[in-house]
Amino acid sequence: MKRSFRKNLNYYWEIIWMLAKTDLKMRYEGSFLGIIWVFLKPFGIFLVINYVFSTIFNNQTENYSIKLLIGLILFTFFQDATTNGMTSFVNKTAILKKVNLPKWIIIISSTIHSGIAFLFNLVILFIFLYGYYQIFPKPQYVLLFFYYVVLLYGVTVIFSFITAPLYAKFRDLNQIWEVLLQVIFFGSPIFYPITAIPYPVRSILYANPLTYILEHSRLALVNSSFTSPEHHLLFICIFIPSFIGSLWCLKKFSRNLIERL
Repeated sequence: MKRSFRKNLNYYWEIIWMLAKTDLKMRYEGSFLGIIWVFLKPFGIFLVINYVFSTIFNNQTENYSIKLLIGLILFTFFQDATTNGMTSFVNKTAILKKVNLPKWIIIISSTIHSGIAFLFNLVILFIFLYGYYQIFPKPQYVLLFFYYVVLLYGVTVIFSFITAPLYAKFRDLNQIWEVLLQVIFFGSPIFYPITAIPYPVRSILYANPLTYILEHSRLALVNSSFTSPEHHLLFICIFIPSFIGSLWCLKKFSRNLIERL
């Protein structure tokens, strides 16, 4: 039983990894700069926003620039992973029609593809953190940061499990999500500190899961600190039922999927 489960797990992982590598290769095929665009996109935005807002928020937030960089890298990953996850069934219609694969494999491979690009950006982030800003968090806080990264990935998977089968029927979801991503960007403490927001509005921002993840990941990596466990417990209590619900949605909404593609 265990041997069979391990064999299936290895088989699924090989498929996921193969699809993810293919997606990454196809994304930048024909591009002059190729995979360098993985770095240019978030760092180009970082340079512009840092130039505009650093003079405003530097006095309010210590290490504003590196916190901005962390926020942008995490948001870029969230943006790419949710978009790729949502459109995964449509983008891989040919595979779904030819090969009988579990639907979650298609979604996970599309989000893993975004995760590979994210890992490249993390290397650059830690080079800036250690080399330029001279910030050396303790190993436990680095691990805590990666724990929040895993939570962020979990949020993208929950979103993708729900929206991928829906997008196969409602193609306007892509346009709606692009608009909502802009709302989420400005509604998350990425280029402004959460302390700059009045308390009544601040509580509304914390309804956005990105706010929790961004704030706590930066506290761990830059300030080497951990906030109250109550916040974490509340997030987990919402996260687990949401993940279970997303699995139910994936199963329910994926009925007759091939006919809709």
